[in-house]
This record gives sequence, C-alpha cells and structure tokens, in this order.
Amino acid sequence: MNTKKFSAVAVTAAALLVLGACGSGSSDGGSGSSGDSKAEVAAAQKAVDAAKAVPGTDDLGEPIDVASLKGKTIYSIPIDSKAEFYSVGEKAMKKVAAEAGVNFVTFPSDGTQTSFQQGIQQAINAKAGAIMLNGPLASTLGPQIDAAKKAGIPVIPLHLSDSEGDGTPGLDYEAFAPFNQAARLFTQYAIANLKGEPVHALVIQVSETGPSKGMVKTIEDTLKDEAPSGSKATVVNAPVAQWSTQVQGLVQSALLKDPKINAVLPIYDSIALYAAPGIKQAAPNRDIKIYSFNGTPAILKMVKDGSVAVNVAENPDWVSYVNLDVAFRAMLGVPPIKGETGPLRLIDKSNVDETGNPPASGKGFGDAYPAAFLKLWGLA
Repeated sequence: MNTKKFSAVAVTAAALLVLGACGSGSSDGGSGSSGDSKAEVAAAQKAVDAAKAVPGTDDLGEPIDVASLKGKTIYSIPIDSKAEFYSVGEKAMKKVAAEAGVNFVTFPSDGTQTSFQQGIQQAINAKAGAIMLNGPLASTLGPQIDAAKKAGIPVIPLHLSDSEGDGTPGLDYEAFAPFNQAARLFTQYAIANLKGEPVHALVIQVSETGPSKGMVKTIEDTLKDEAPSGSKATVVNAPVAQWSTQVQGLVQSALLKDPKINAVLPIYDSIALYAAPGIKQAAPNRDIKIYSFNGTPAILKMVKDGSVAVNVAENPDWVSYVNLDVAFRAMLGVPPIKGETGPLRLIDKSNVDETGNPPASGKGFGDAYPAAFLKLWGLA
C-alpha cells in the first residue's frame, strides 16, 4: 500500500476533523489496587500462555444420534452468497452436512432484505428441517421467522451473539461466537507484552456490528480491573465501508494527539491492514504493536513480520462443525448447548509457524476435531 507523507501540522489538524467525524472517547482504568504491576503482568501472561495451546475436543457436548436426519434438508441464508467469507463457510458446512447424509442448500442471497425474505419462504415451501441465518439479523425478519416457526422449522442465527450472552430473543437455538473472550485475551496480551507499563490503548471499534459494544466494554473492563494503574482506552469508530479510506488517518491522528498511546487494538483483525501504515506514518520511532481477533491469513502473516503482536484466532472449519451441531440438535428437538461456540487459539510469533507458510485459514488447530464431532453424532 502506498502512503503519502503529511506534515505534523496537517495531520494534527486532520485529527480533530476525523476524530470528530468518526467518534472517539476515552476511559481511564488500571486497578493498581495492589500497587504491584508485576502481579498483573504475571496474571495476564498466565492467561496468554494457556490460550496458546491447541484447543481440545473433550467437551463438545452431549452425544446425539443423527441417523434419523438422513435425507433431510438445511437451508442457509448468508448475508451475501457471493462474498468470499460467506461462500467459504457455506461450502464448509455443506461438506459437514454431507457426512450425516443431510442436504445443505445455500440460498443465493444478495445482501438485500428482499432476498433474505425470499430465502426463508423458499425454505418453508421446501419443508426444510432447519433454516440458518448466516449474517442476516433475526430482528429484521420477524414475520418470516414467525412463519417458519409456525411451519415447525427452527431458525438458527450463526456467529452473531457472544457466547457469554443470552442470544437472540425468541429463538431457542443459536451458534455463538467468543467475541468477548477474544477481546479480553488480546487485551491481556497487551498487558503482558508491555511488561508493567500502563496500557494506553487505541481501540478501533465498528459500532454498526453486533459484537462491537460488548468487545469494547470487555477491553475497557480488562484495562480497569487487570492492567497496571494508569491504563486507559481511547475509542474511535471505523465503519466497515470506511476502513480502507479512514482507518489510517484515524490512527495517525490519535497517535499524534496522544503520544502515550502504546497499543492499537482493532476489534477485527482486517482493520490492521490499514492501521499498520498509520502507525508507521505517525510514530515510526515508537514501538506500537497491534493486538486483534479473527485469524485472517493476511494478518497472521503480519504476526510473522512483527507488526501485529497477536491474533486471537478462530478456525472457520471448526465453526462449521459447531454450526451443524446446533442445527442437528434443533432438528432432533434435543436441548441446545448453552453458548455453543468454536474455540479460540492465541497466535503470536511463538506459534504462528503452525498456521502454515504462508498462513492458511483455520490451520494450527490440530486435526482431531472432525473425527470427534463424527463420534459425537454417532457416525464414527
């Protein structure tokens, strides 16, 4: 990416405009109750070290027998069936469903509310066994969901609600995601990495997305309760559509405005692609690292080169097994697993090579989970 050089005066002036336009705030934290930052760093390091391990498969839930589901059909409605993130996930779920002899149909949605409504109606007409909402918000599809429920078809939101929360009102089954757990982990990594310095974090939120509010609160609470005294968060907002045009300027502006900032925490890792040039431009002589969540291969590569300190990663393939497990339980009418979600693995320079060279999505999570799920479902 090419970046232009700005004078300090010009960027500082821009800071007031950009921060004002996109929204910012700060919160002071740092418990400092013991006056001993060594204890806080040690506690953070302990959490970090534990999260580096390959996740286990010992606690996937109560076994179920999916034999009776053979020949049934699951409809999935992604927010945009052509978008790479969703198309990859849909293909992974189709492959998992086939293991159980279940048909899996991806409705060709195009991001419009009309297409989501049409997808649900098509699933009802086809007498689907379950409907997955892979991105569309259930709160915007009330009449259609009511119609599906009346037809006896469970509707299952995917990867929208935090695993520690209550989930979507009115729906019994949901595949969750560990958003807040991830936010706490990458904040703990910053605490450990700064070795007792107060963490002055620039937090980049995406307020239009459901997980954002909870993740920001988790970061602020972690800095308040678990970080050295004087730690604080400065929060700026970056709408998805403006990442490529505004994030670099947001970061430059914030770093010039506050020379104490020593960590940049974007809640989603793809933001790092635009945050890193902002750090390089505004603070080339300050050792400011990025700490984030998702496990996107391009960002794992940045872990290798050192511009990103940590990426708390998910495994999209493992998530596809979780999604199908939730759907199978819904179709069988057995109780859901509270907060069912895929695991996290903390990736830094010490273990990033396990994600491949170059890094690949989902690699580094071991190879035991597919067989473990098949056994859980009575298929192995």
